[in-house]
Amino acid sequence: MTKMVQLVEEMRARLTQIADSEQALVRALGEALSLVDQKLLHDVRNLTTEHEARRAAILYELQGLASRIGAFPTAQPEPAPGLDYVDPGVVAIGTANTGIVQNGMAQNGAGHTGGAMNGNPRPFSRGDWRQAASNIEDGLDVYFQDRAAQH
Repeated sequence: MTKMVQLVEEMRARLTQIADSEQALVRALGEALSLVDQKLLHDVRNLTTEHEARRAAILYELQGLASRIGAFPTAQPEPAPGLDYVDPGVVAIGTANTGIVQNGMAQNGAGHTGGAMNGNPRPFSRGDWRQAASNIEDGLDVYFQDRAAQH
């Protein structure tokens, strides 16, 4: 029986030694995970800072673009030699049936100086892109209304 007690004592000592070494391994693993968590947190904070810097740069560029959008020259340009300058708000080319549209009223070319309807070359004009976009939308609206009426 003494041999059995001695074997039990040896087994208990071995189990204690194994438990201590495994506890040390678990502590080391915990410390390693803690270091990895700290590094991950540091990396996430760096990425967040870099992202915010990129967003600020993009926002700055967009604000600069927005401030430049309406910065086109507003003064009337000098007419090119040999071409009549026509203010696009005053004269626009109409359809073949209506002739020239001047101040919203159609003329058939009589008394008009500088239009394609009375044989003169088309005058040079500088238009407003906002008005051109509106004209395109109006033209598309008429087209689709006509097309819907046909079907």
